[in-house]
Amino acid sequence: MFGMNGKILWVDLSQGKSWVEGLDENVYKKYLGGVGLAAYILNREIKGKIDALGPENILCFASGPFNGHNAPLGGRLEVVAKSPMTGTWGDSNCGGKFAPELINSGFDALFVKGIAKKPVFIKIVDGNYSIEDASNLWGKDAYETETDLKKIDPRGQAMVIGVPGEQMMYAASIMNEFGRAAGRSGLAAVMGSKRLKGVFARGTKKVPVFDEAMLMDTIKKAQIQFRNSMNLVDPWHMFGTTATTEPSHLNGDTPIKNWAASGFKDFGEENAKKISGEMIRKDVLKSYGCAQCTLACGGHIKRSTRYGDIEGHRLEYEGTGAFGGLNMIADLDAMSMSFELCNRYGLDIITTGAAIAFANECYENGVLTKEDIGFEIGFGNPDAEVKLVELIGKAEGIGKILGMGQHYASRVIGKGSSNFAMDIGGQDLPMHDPRLMPSIGTTYISDPTPGRHTAGTIGFNEGSELVLPFKHEASGTKIPRYEYHGKGHLQLLAVAGNEIMNSTGMCQFSTNIWQNSYPYSEFLKAIMGIDFTSDDLVSIGWRIQILRHEFNAKQSVNQYDIKPPDRVMGIPPLKSGMTASITVDYNSLRNEYLDELGLTKDGKPSSEIIERLQIEPDLVTA
Repeated sequence: MFGMNGKILWVDLSQGKSWVEGLDENVYKKYLGGVGLAAYILNREIKGKIDALGPENILCFASGPFNGHNAPLGGRLEVVAKSPMTGTWGDSNCGGKFAPELINSGFDALFVKGIAKKPVFIKIVDGNYSIEDASNLWGKDAYETETDLKKIDPRGQAMVIGVPGEQMMYAASIMNEFGRAAGRSGLAAVMGSKRLKGVFARGTKKVPVFDEAMLMDTIKKAQIQFRNSMNLVDPWHMFGTTATTEPSHLNGDTPIKNWAASGFKDFGEENAKKISGEMIRKDVLKSYGCAQCTLACGGHIKRSTRYGDIEGHRLEYEGTGAFGGLNMIADLDAMSMSFELCNRYGLDIITTGAAIAFANECYENGVLTKEDIGFEIGFGNPDAEVKLVELIGKAEGIGKILGMGQHYASRVIGKGSSNFAMDIGGQDLPMHDPRLMPSIGTTYISDPTPGRHTAGTIGFNEGSELVLPFKHEASGTKIPRYEYHGKGHLQLLAVAGNEIMNSTGMCQFSTNIWQNSYPYSEFLKAIMGIDFTSDDLVSIGWRIQILRHEFNAKQSVNQYDIKPPDRVMGIPPLKSGMTASITVDYNSLRNEYLDELGLTKDGKPSSEIIERLQIEPDLVTA
């Protein structure tokens, strides 16, 4: 076998045992690695409904074939388990440098089950592995924990949780590199439930590839195209994802005032300019990238705020939306500190900002009071935002409730507060509005991880042309923005392409530079020695997506039953702004896509699609 180790590491924390499993090359031919490998193993091992916070849940950290082989932008990690937040398949993609370190340590993935009797961390160094006592780390924040684990070897990498993860809060995030996060799906709560404080990996044994010369030639060709696309690269390098902050707050992309207002009319051009990429860039000391990254969209900053000094990571778009327009705030001191506190405590910025917006609307409607919270809150109150992030990070007072996300919090608070909870399937929504991009609404309600903008969508291409990770005959197809029929097949292609990125370890931002053109087939041939056509890649991505849905079916989840909040889909429509009068026909979009995908009305993959995609019988229920 080339490009991958052909081995995965198992840890049973209940038994205090670890062992290595070898995998046949055919598994990699059908599922590659990353989320594909996780989908194969979790469906093989989990046959029915389980408790997401119980010992039977399996937590996976998976690398892909691009990890550790210098494929540009191929350094991403996939974290997978059943989500306690949604009760569905949960996965979260993470940057940083952990993924190449894991594969070079001798293992393609780590699978953890059981619950430890006391806090532990897992240590993996060049093929050696052990379960270590973490009692002295329990109660420490993410920065402190990562610093301590990297004392094992400063060249190694650690995935860690802070106190919110220990407390099994759904807003908790798994952290790496002091600011890179596997934040979605509440998977840090799964770590906390297992009393797993962290995972440390150090690897120096580079995995052999099939054709080193071909690999170097393919890297060179990819780099040439990159250098010839500097007009696309420069904004990412200069501003990161905040390049879109100002326009997105005005054009209907960023949800405003908990999805109830218009960016152009209610937030305003002046406020959008205050939190623009240009303004945020003033704090940047230097740009940086994740493993194998040539884009370098990250930025290390230094900023003195009225809340204290920050030396950390630049705000990213989701943070500017969550701590900005969603809460009607245009104060970079408060937004930057809120972002920094999330990184330090180990919190998902989307869920945290969304929960605060929910609390603000509850407060302004008399559902929550000053006595409930301890101080005055409300939209446009930056000081209250920072205080609420601190309470969530410390799991104190109202913060412990909000830190479970809006869906959970609304059930605890009651009093009609569910009307203000903008979640789908339990997942707090990201900062992209279906009223501008209807097909992102398809993704929010139809992906096995509901409420996710990174799960594969044509939404970002609507009004333009289809962009896929690799060249395909459908690339460049025109996609009308507000057409509600005829999009199902294009959505399926986008989803399949997304699963290929998540299975190889590829960064999704690569499609912004190598549009329809990243040399996946060439890299996979050079690394693994396997020939894949673009149609092969679509079939692999499709197969992985079906297994993610199969997992949901085992958890008694019917994708057709997942409903969005009316407000998010424009019921009633906004009265002003770029998306005024828009109501999204999400049922037509979803039904056509899921039918194209091969899902029956009871939410299960059809027998025909199981056979067509050659999915192993032992992975599916009868």
